[in-house]
Amino acid sequence: TSPTSTTSTTTSSTTPCEPEVCTWSQWFDVDFPSLGPNQGDFETYQHIRAAGKRVCLQPKQIECQAEDYPEVPIQQVGQVVQCDVHFGLVCKNEDQTGKFKMCLNYKIRVLCCTPNYNCSIPIPVITTSPTTSTTTRGIPSSTTVTTSTSTPYISTTTSPTSMEISTTTSTTSPTSTTSTTTSSTTPC
Repeated sequence: TSPTSTTSTTTSSTTPCEPEVCTWSQWFDVDFPSLGPNQGDFETYQHIRAAGKRVCLQPKQIECQAEDYPEVPIQQVGQVVQCDVHFGLVCKNEDQTGKFKMCLNYKIRVLCCTPNYNCSIPIPVITTSPTTSTTTRGIPSSTTVTTSTSTPYISTTTSPTSMEISTTTSTTSPTSTTSTTTSSTTPC
């Protein structure tokens, strides 16, 4: 019975969906700068929540703008301002330089993300390289093969020899084990 060879290639791919849904909040401006060295504009999450607004607990990003200069990046407004995703915006009058040591009025918004419950856990693209398996059919699960070789009598001064080689092969799926026993006898 001849061995047969089977080659199979399996390719499975699933387009994973985003595990989170993220949206920007509305713009928040709950504090207005007032005069005095201990004053400023404080658009912190604590102040926003105290004003009855809702802000997610762990924003992913933050955007801060000066109310009167929304097209100007906050770094270029010319004031000392902290715009931090961990707490919000803080502008202190005492940190400002120039003739008017007073903060501008600022607003912030945050990017909030929630788990996407309509999405299962992202499944990576799985590619299996081709596999080859060889199947031999028609051979029982255990096979014994015995080979005997005899040397004929030769009329010389030496004694005749006889050699017997025994080979046993056991095949079990999925691994194969081969044991070889060799014995040699020389009659006296």
